[in-house]
Amino acid sequence: MSKESRIDEQIQHFYDNVPNVGDALPLKEHLLKHEDSRMAWYLLGKEYEGKGDTAKATYCFAQAGDIYEAFESKPAPKLPEGKQKDKGSWRKWLLAILIPLVLVGGAVIAIMELAPDKDEPAGNVPVQEEGASSPVTAESPAAKPEPTGKTPSLPPDVIPPDQIAGASEPSERGNDVLGELLTQKPSRQPRLLVSTPTLGKWGDWVKTGKPIATATSDRESGTAGIQWFDPKWCDCKPEDSKSAQKLVQGWKPMQEQKIALRSAMIRYREKTGKWPASPETLAADYPANTMAGWTDNMTPWFEELKATLDNKKDGKIPKSVDWPDRTGPEIGHGTPSGDLAPLSSEPLEIIVDKSNHRLAVVSGNVMLRNYEVGLGGGKTPEGKFVITEKVKDPNGSSTGAFGSRGMTLSDSRYGIHGTDEPESMGKDESLGCVRMKKEDIEELYDLVPMGTPVTITQGGLPDELRAPPERFRLKSTQNETNPHKVYDWLG
Repeated sequence: MSKESRIDEQIQHFYDNVPNVGDALPLKEHLLKHEDSRMAWYLLGKEYEGKGDTAKATYCFAQAGDIYEAFESKPAPKLPEGKQKDKGSWRKWLLAILIPLVLVGGAVIAIMELAPDKDEPAGNVPVQEEGASSPVTAESPAAKPEPTGKTPSLPPDVIPPDQIAGASEPSERGNDVLGELLTQKPSRQPRLLVSTPTLGKWGDWVKTGKPIATATSDRESGTAGIQWFDPKWCDCKPEDSKSAQKLVQGWKPMQEQKIALRSAMIRYREKTGKWPASPETLAADYPANTMAGWTDNMTPWFEELKATLDNKKDGKIPKSVDWPDRTGPEIGHGTPSGDLAPLSSEPLEIIVDKSNHRLAVVSGNVMLRNYEVGLGGGKTPEGKFVITEKVKDPNGSSTGAFGSRGMTLSDSRYGIHGTDEPESMGKDESLGCVRMKKEDIEELYDLVPMGTPVTITQGGLPDELRAPPERFRLKSTQNETNPHKVYDWLG
């Protein structure tokens, strides 16, 4: 390859990786004059640095490699390897430069290209200063508290977000999550970033919800804005977050209903080989009670999902089910993303930790609940199981040895059930089963569908208990009792 061809390729790489290269610097001529192209890249980078073009300077310094290191006495910047045909790689790299600028001072004097609409060319979108107007505004009046059991509503001037993303800290991962919200396809709806603390290796769903920022984009004006709520994330005076906090408080219970519904549909298909035809198929009488009940919100979500499932490709039944976000109450809109993304893709599972007597409900690496349980020490088996039966008031009583709810594990004599000995929680006093307090087993029974996998193991779950003040409950009109069977779980 000739020197000129090689330089043409490098120049194309530069243009592919750095947006908005609208300047008069003679890049090709500059490189051709220098036999050692690393020195040329370094000198060109210094010119861009002098002009204040940080992104371009950084790219050139990365190409300069050891020449940069020799002159600057520090490691050269790193860039994605290989020639980039698309904008995804430079965007991730560029965010590493731009997001810290957004986090410090609340404003950035730079350009960032948003993902283009399907039929629209990409454009350069300046990021507005902190405090730019947002559909989730501090001035929006807080919604009046709704009576318990009713779905809260949004204030009339608040636009529901199309995504609510979780992030733990303003670290590298947190910056990536914020960058993804800023660089995705422009949307008329805002995108909200909320704090999702970690609990060991898990994302802490119960503690999730403190608003961090709202990211907005405008296709017509070509601007993107960030409104900050958390001073830990910016060197700025944050806005009042009461309105955003109220939105999240109403949003979270809706997502629990969605994941319970989606999990039930997935488990039903795993068992029967087909998707459920109606809500009554899922919330049926015992023994077909995949779900323990229903909510009014679930009806439009089910119809939304069923419409996509009925749209068969090549006559084949779809293998996955989407996340419902186009129907139902507005306060429930906003697909979980960032560190909360598993909620919209991973069905619910149960983990039992024998070493510290805990039972957790998880979706991927997000922990929704963590309960204290009673076990049987060596009598409680380890391994993988599945919930094959769910029954209310086993043996005709809500106060008997098995409490008000019971769930059989893999058609065995082992089960997860209530108890008339609540003082045995945290101890090894059962004959092998998993015992739970009344309020915990009744919530778990409603939350997880029949067919939910259960893993019993040693270690892995945190000591800290997690359950919200207002528990997850489904309204049940079906008959889930089984008076014709004498239950003899090992207890």
